Amino acid sequence: MTNFVICPYNRVKKNFPEFAQTMQTLRSDLIAKCEKDWSESFGGPNAVSSQFSKSTIMPQLFDGVAAAYQPFYSWYQWLDTTGHQTLITGANSGNIYEDYKIGIAGIAFLDKAVRISIIKMQISDKKLPSMNIEEILGWNQPALIFEEGFILDESAGFHLYAYVTCLGPQRIKLIGTQMNRIPNKLQGSNTGAALT
Repeated sequence: MTNFVICPYNRVKKNFPEFAQTMQTLRSDLIAKCEKDWSESFGGPNAVSSQFSKSTIMPQLFDGVAAAYQPFYSWYQWLDTTGHQTLITGANSGNIYEDYKIGIAGIAFLDKAVRISIIKMQISDKKLPSMNIEEILGWNQPALIFEEGFILDESAGFHLYAYVTCLGPQRIKLIGTQMNRIPNKLQGSNTGAALT
């Protein structure tokens, strides 16, 4: 079971101190995994977390439903069919690119109208249970904050599925942190830059 709390996105940090603990645990676990996995290939056995860069989760690592029509430069997507569908996948044929690890603490919907009633995630071969989020349909910019975060390893498969209730725009944001093995490989100022 995936336990989560629903709250307004703009009040996550202010009103939910538990989120700070979830994020701190997620960051610590992510840094420990990076130091363990990347120390042999980058930095030697004395690698420290300062050798890796940290950022928010960058959309360039993902493809969305609008990817066939335009590059997925932002979290904005156009939902052009209803029913069950894939919303977001890893940009590398459904996987996360090498040299990146991602910690997901939640999902935010950055529109007044939420057009999704059920979501579920799959991380590699681990399928998480469906989450019925119908109660957020009347909220303005709601967020789901997980009690425990999820780590997407480099080259791991990632899929966010949803049941779409109506057509139209939907901005979705994965809340969390991202670690980059090669600090200057990530070009945040040029959203169209290739990451491979």
